[in-house]
Parts: sequence; structure tokens; C-alpha cells
Amino acid sequence: MMSSTRPKLDPGAELRQLLTSVRESLGADTAVMLLLDATGSVLEPFASSGLDVTLRTGARVPVGQGFAGSIVATGKPRVLEQVTEQNVVNPVLSRRGLQSLLGVPLLRDGTAFGVLHVGSLVPRTFDGSDVEQLEKLAADLSSWFMDQSLAEHHTAALVLQRSLIPTIPPAIDGLDVAGRYIPAEGDLGGDWYDVFPLPGGRVGFVMGDVLGHGLQPAVVMGRIRSALRSYALVEESPARVLQMLDKKISHFESGTLASVLFAVSHPPFESFTMSSAGHWPPLVAQTDGPTSSADVPTDAILGLVPDVVRTDTEVEIGPRGSLCLFTDGLIEQRFTPGGPVDPDAGLALVTRSFSARQTAESACIAIVSDLLPEQGSPDDVALLVVRRAADDL
Repeated sequence: MMSSTRPKLDPGAELRQLLTSVRESLGADTAVMLLLDATGSVLEPFASSGLDVTLRTGARVPVGQGFAGSIVATGKPRVLEQVTEQNVVNPVLSRRGLQSLLGVPLLRDGTAFGVLHVGSLVPRTFDGSDVEQLEKLAADLSSWFMDQSLAEHHTAALVLQRSLIPTIPPAIDGLDVAGRYIPAEGDLGGDWYDVFPLPGGRVGFVMGDVLGHGLQPAVVMGRIRSALRSYALVEESPARVLQMLDKKISHFESGTLASVLFAVSHPPFESFTMSSAGHWPPLVAQTDGPTSSADVPTDAILGLVPDVVRTDTEVEIGPRGSLCLFTDGLIEQRFTPGGPVDPDAGLALVTRSFSARQTAESACIAIVSDLLPEQGSPDDVALLVVRRAADDL
């Protein structure tokens, strides 16, 4: 699998070539590498060949659940002769037409740190020789991965990202919540989402975007995120919280501009009080009605006019509603080859993809699959779906 004479590639490109080699060696249609996150409780797609949509959707697989989750939990290979939405956690696998899967653990010192699986678009029975071959390729891939120090870089990046944006939002009784943060073509940025409990049973929801790309906006975002949480402990009004945050940014983060939507709700979570500082309003979906943008006034962006008057708005979602919060990177895409950036087209596409009948996780997968381009997004993207857990699908 390894060649000492081929041209030197960057580790990411070489990894994609190696996965293509794995796929071709097994005569498979797809090859996917998943790694445990920093908590060791969830698998995340890291690289792929033939199924790049899995990377864009960022579908997470809890250890012990589904096909890949059971492999990393047991440390043993597994063959799935017929893929269905019931026996895999990631619905992309079945929706993209995969019929059969073979997966093996990626091992380091005898302990599984990830999963390598291959898939076929036609029904196939993977036999013992296929298992042995994939185990050998997985061992080679694991050794290469460690030699390239990708494990250290991957862990460091995860630690930074998880310190700012959790892989899985905290569990809130009565709510089904899922989120995504997707960097811009591998770069960090200033987009973030947040979900946190507040006194009196209230819960805060944040969607924000610090202007710029790279490490600096990400660091500033971390400070803004912490400040907003602190102000929310002493102020119940989202508008007043954003006023305090605006003064903080103008004084301590001179030159920084940030758009933020801050919402607060409490059980039974049928209405949300929210305020927008230059941010897109959320979408509201109903199981018995259309999906539409919430009627939330857009006040000035943070860091521009610190003494501007800000407003609170009540948004009703009712007993069977869902909310979708997002940053502009999701909808400001080129939806036709060579065409202009068209946020109106992007908003219309999100509106069609988002349904109150979906779980929050399924909604995230559907939205990212439908909107983000295969080659990566030019801007980073944050996405948060909030759904009343008591609702029937």
C-alpha cells in the first residue's frame, strides 16, 4: 500500500490517496476512516474516498451504537450484508445507496482509536479473506497515521475546537438538540453555537459569527462566548445581554465585528425570547404547517454602535415546532457552477431541507448534505437545531 518512490504529498492528500487504494484493493465503492473524538465517546468521520458527503455532514456515531460504533466498542471486525437505516447510525450510508459494509478497528497498542470501513453499492458478501485484507490495510494505515503525527495534530485541533464548541450540545430535559461547526476548507473561523442552562430552569441558545478567518477570530470568539454566558447569568433579557456584550467588544476587542442571535426559553419550550445583533433570523418549522423565517428585528451588528437600542422578540413555536439557527456561511454559497453567491437561494434550500418531523440530528445531516459543496465551504458554518423532545416524528 505504501510507496517510497511516489511524490511527497501533504498528509491530507496522501491520506485520501491511501483510502482510494484501500477501496480499490477490496473492489469496493467507498472507504471511510472515522476517529474517536477527544472524549472517546463518539466517532467522527476524518477522511473518505467515494463518500465525501460523510465528511460534510459530520455525522457522529456514539461508541457502541450502529455499525461503526459496535466495531470500536468491541475491537472486532464486522460485516453488514444489508444496510438499512435501522442498523446504521449515519443515514447517509443507506441514502447514498450502499448495500453492504465491511469494517475493522484501527488499533494503537491493541486499543481501538477509530474504524476503517469499506462499502459496496451492490449486494455483496464480504468473506474471511476480505476481512484479513482489510485488517492488514488498517494496520498499515494506523502505522502511517502515527508516523505522520496526524494523531497529535488531530487531537490538538479537537481539544481547541471542543473547548470552544462542544461536539454534542448538553442534554436538556424536554429538548432534542444537535449542532454542527464546519471550518472553512480546513481553516478555523469565528462562527459558533452554544447551548447552556440558566437559573430558574431557563436555557440559553446562541448563534454567532466573529468576522474573519484563522486562529485570531477563533480566540476572540472564545472570549465573546464566555462573556455572553456571564452576562446571561445576571440579565434575563437577551437584548440587554447583547447590549452589555456590545460594550465589552467595543472597549476590549476594538476593531472586532460580530453578529449574534441570542435566545432564551424555559419548559415547556413553546416560545423563545430572542434578540438579533445583525444576524439571520432562525427558521421555525411546524409538523402541521410550513417552515418560515421567524419575524425577528435585526438590530446593529456588535462592535459597530455600542449604544444602540436593542429589542426582545417573542417567537412562538408551539408544542410541535422546531428551530433552526445558522450562520451566513450556510446560505451564502454558489448554488450554480460559476454563478453568484445567492443567500436567497440558500435560505430557500434550507427551508425545504428543514422539517419538524426530523430529529435534530437528522435535520442537521439533511441541511448540510443539501447545502454545502463537495469541495468544501469558502466560509465556516455553524448550525443548531432545537426540537421539543416530546414531539412525535
